[in-house]
Amino acid sequence: MRNQIPEDTTTTLANTGRPGAAAPRTGSTERRSLVVAAAAVAAMLTWLVADPVLSIDLKVLEAPGGTTTRLVSAGSIVSSAIIAGLLSWALLAVLERKATQGVTVWRWVTAAVALVSLLAPLSLAQNTGATVVLTLLHVAVASVLILALPGTRRAGATR
Repeated sequence: MRNQIPEDTTTTLANTGRPGAAAPRTGSTERRSLVVAAAAVAAMLTWLVADPVLSIDLKVLEAPGGTTTRLVSAGSIVSSAIIAGLLSWALLAVLERKATQGVTVWRWVTAAVALVSLLAPLSLAQNTGATVVLTLLHVAVASVLILALPGTRRAGATR
């Protein structure tokens, strides 16, 4: 009995050391890692259906106004999705700490970046099929990240 802490302080002191501070979210890093991986998987599945299954030629210009084309590979699809996910996660982490409405600001910024990213497939794709597939790839990755990366709000948690 002498080592017991009163029950009302254990929840506020747990893992924080500060009375009244919210306990950190458990599993946030693992969950967000899975979300980034899920975005890459969504992109890869889209590529698998389009390229090997439907034989859509995913040719793009190497630079705007250029004449040199290249095929979009599975490796570039996966690496681009992972890079986008990690950058998105980093921005979310900063905004959660610095802004009172960090998740809301993050969602607006991320949606704007996703819309701007659509300029690439719309201007660089060399055929209609590639334009559609590459646009779907961008939308798939953005959707997974925007919907799942922040997680759900829990009672008593501050974001």
